[in-house]
Amino acid sequence: MTNLFKVALAALSFVTFSSTASIAANCGMDFQHAYETGVSDGRADGSHQIKADAARHGRKVSANKDARGECYREGYKIGFNNAAADASKSKGAVNHGNAPTPGSNERAYYDDGCHEGTVDAQNSMSMAYVRHSDMYDRRFEPYFQQGYEACWTHFR
Repeated sequence: MTNLFKVALAALSFVTFSSTASIAANCGMDFQHAYETGVSDGRADGSHQIKADAARHGRKVSANKDARGECYREGYKIGFNNAAADASKSKGAVNHGNAPTPGSNERAYYDDGCHEGTVDAQNSMSMAYVRHSDMYDRRFEPYFQQGYEACWTHFR
């Protein structure tokens, strides 16, 4: 009988401590995608030192504050706070002093360039924004380049 008890206890321990995807406290599996999307968007904003504002990603946030929107915002907050804390511990904040106005198309391309420059620098890649030419329209190339080079230089 004691061997059966030990086997059952071992099986229960394995099931309890095995790795599973993290699930938001109140979101359940139905809204897991909204939560994970929020974490991803929050992480991107936090790592680029952009002001925390889940509504900036309006297409993903439900206007009527339903459960899906709440899960997205919960994920955004967690992702933003974690990334902002990591960014503040690293080499300091990127100076976006001469960046285009937040909320403009130019700033969106600047932010995209900054993200790609950060990733390339952290992966020890050369500073070559044209590697990502499929991500910007020629009209906005200078803004993408500006963001890419500012962040690549900062994180290299």
